[in-house]
Amino acid sequence: MSESVMPPSGRGMLLLIVGLLLLPFAIGGGLYLGGWQPPRSESHGRLLNPPQALPDDVLRSTEKNRGKWLLLLEVSGACEAECLGRLDEMRRIHVALYKNMSRLSRGLITRQRDDPMLAELRNAQPDLQVVAAPSGVLTASTTTLLLADPQGQVVIIYAPDATARGIRADLDRLLKFTWNG
Repeated sequence: MSESVMPPSGRGMLLLIVGLLLLPFAIGGGLYLGGWQPPRSESHGRLLNPPQALPDDVLRSTEKNRGKWLLLLEVSGACEAECLGRLDEMRRIHVALYKNMSRLSRGLITRQRDDPMLAELRNAQPDLQVVAAPSGVLTASTTTLLLADPQGQVVIIYAPDATARGIRADLDRLLKFTWNG
């Protein structure tokens, strides 16, 4: 005697396939009706609309980095402890970009042409560009970070209390979605 194996019901198989196809729609509808929304990515700086052009003195001083994004620290006085700490943060952010490191350049804009710290900064961080801007060019009252695009337009301004993690997140996202620089 041979036992015959009965094939699975065609109707049951069809219901299983239709159920699996409808499952994503049911989950999506439930999330929508429940009010769930994915987390939004926020910029940690203030986006300038329209962007502002960098002063000609700054553009001439950064000419060798034409075509790169510029992360600039704007200092209204002498470069002291807060300024040095911010420059170290900038260097760490730059290194943390890893593959995109070559697409970004760092700089310091100051009014203090005779600041003795400038010579030390040039020796300690040779890739840091120190630009002595004339009076009346800068508007910052404290240390402010600026992000300029490869065409020399300031597009984002970071407040002095902006975190390095937030700035790096912005740069990662920006460099991921831009082809220039």
